[in-house]
Amino acid sequence: MALAASSPSRGAPPYAVVHVSVDGLRGGAIAKLGPRAVPHLYRLRIEGAFTDNARSDVDYTITLPNHACELTGRPVLGPDGHGVNFNSDDGRTLEAVHGSYVAGVFDVVHDRGLATGMYASKSKFALFERSWNAANGAPDTTGVDDGRDKIDVYVYQAGTAALLDSFTARMTAAPQRYAFIHLVDPDAAGHSYGWESAYYLDSIVKVDALVGRIFDLIDGDARFADATYLVLTADHGGNGTDHENAADPLNYTVPLYVWGPGVPAGADLYWLNPSTRANPGNGRPSYAASPAPIRNGETANLSLDLLGLPAVPGSVLDSAQDCDAVLPGGAGALPAVSITNPPSGTSLEYPASVVTEATADPRSGAIARVEFFADGVSLGADSTSPYSYAWTEIPLGVYRLTARAVRDDGIAATASVDIEIASAAAGTAGHSLLAPPRIYPNPFDRISTIEFSLPETDAVEVDVYDLLGRRVERLFGGRLGGGVHEITFDASSYAPGIYFLQLRSSAAVRTGKFMIVR
Repeated sequence: MALAASSPSRGAPPYAVVHVSVDGLRGGAIAKLGPRAVPHLYRLRIEGAFTDNARSDVDYTITLPNHACELTGRPVLGPDGHGVNFNSDDGRTLEAVHGSYVAGVFDVVHDRGLATGMYASKSKFALFERSWNAANGAPDTTGVDDGRDKIDVYVYQAGTAALLDSFTARMTAAPQRYAFIHLVDPDAAGHSYGWESAYYLDSIVKVDALVGRIFDLIDGDARFADATYLVLTADHGGNGTDHENAADPLNYTVPLYVWGPGVPAGADLYWLNPSTRANPGNGRPSYAASPAPIRNGETANLSLDLLGLPAVPGSVLDSAQDCDAVLPGGAGALPAVSITNPPSGTSLEYPASVVTEATADPRSGAIARVEFFADGVSLGADSTSPYSYAWTEIPLGVYRLTARAVRDDGIAATASVDIEIASAAAGTAGHSLLAPPRIYPNPFDRISTIEFSLPETDAVEVDVYDLLGRRVERLFGGRLGGGVHEITFDASSYAPGIYFLQLRSSAAVRTGKFMIVR
């Protein structure tokens, strides 16, 4: 299937692109964990277009070189390369390294009067802030002079939870139209414990929760909803406790996911780009390969294309902006699908069953089937209108139900609603003030932390239940003051599997889900 070469008409212009780079996220790690462990990353797969078989830079599989690729659209080496072949900040600028000014994605967005932001969890990213600051950024010669400082908001915070706090606060107060977020967690776990370790998988679960917070921002703000793209990739993978060998497939294979309006749901990015990109299998194609593989270094120009802006000056990776993730015609070219039952926000008492009902209009061709998901887990499909699926014996929790209508040409679109299965003992007064508990890492082997927040002093019970609804253990019972509280949870004696955590106050009951893996 061939798409338009670049900048297809999508109707109303998008509001923002959030570009996330997950340091050290190996290509197959998300699929290995599965939707129960990483539902938000699976939301990207179910509702967006993706590949787990993109490539890093050919010559380097380390952090700074590949992030320079992601931000400039250039390879590392050669006359068109950015030249950053080192992995620590030595105080220079990109211009000093390359020998002449190196523009980046921030130049293009900023010089057109749109706000930009970078949120970094490694201090070495100061290289980019220094290269594009008020002293070293290029003069703005596009329209009104917006100054030389190309990154309007720069935040360094080693802790990624705090980094996301800053991102959500600043995006809410003064939105950036292009925001770049770097998440260090998988790389840190891989170096410390190995890319095959349970700690590494736990770090991806943590990243999933952070991606969930980005989704919360987008879904909950009318400025961003249905008008924001999320682009997620990685700088490199890893093997053992290292990733420097650029010839190792476990190091050079990375994911690339695109989510947002007009993106065909569940589509393979190589399938969407058959004439311009070729899946390399396990290979390591050079930059001369044609068709080329999809690379993490294309995300600069892909992000600009999604914003309807031209490519980075001097870039060579996706400089034609022909790595397409949006159909010509945008969302209007996708099937129309809606969930007619249950209404979003439905709360049912446990035990409960739900019949999800959906309507679908192909707009062209015919609907082949409608697939149903709960938090990324496939429930089933229906190929006959009216489309429905009955989900029975639903555990306690809050769920995102998704219907994905697949047309006979393979193009798909989704609709979603949120429901809650609550304990019959849950009160309604103050219910919205008690948030579900946060469990991290999750999945985990032995030790995890349970974090929850109380609006005021209250009596609290924290209990663990198994899949059959039997209470396994009471972790806490007593009164606590208002604010954030943490409980260290030792599950050494638990059998591997899925469990539920119930947090009960005098006014409400909230639940969480966790997995023990060994």
